[in-house]
Amino acid sequence: MMMWGDNSGWGMWLGMGISTLILVVLIALLVWAISRIGRVEAPRPQRERPTALELLDERLARGEIEPDDYQQRRRILNDQR
Repeated sequence: MMMWGDNSGWGMWLGMGISTLILVVLIALLVWAISRIGRVEAPRPQRERPTALELLDERLARGEIEPDDYQQRRRILNDQR
């Protein structure tokens, strides 16, 4: 019977397992890196902030303020311009 040194082969199997794991990780990193090359993310459009009058209109539409209150606040905002 042919023997590979004094051990029973566990060292060889462990070494092959670790080297296979390292190879799989390296291939996964390579695939990930290649998929990222050349990918340009589109800039997110900046949402314009609503004006005070637009916010006031939304509050009236949602029923948060009464029409009389709406008219008074609208007059105040128009006077500030």
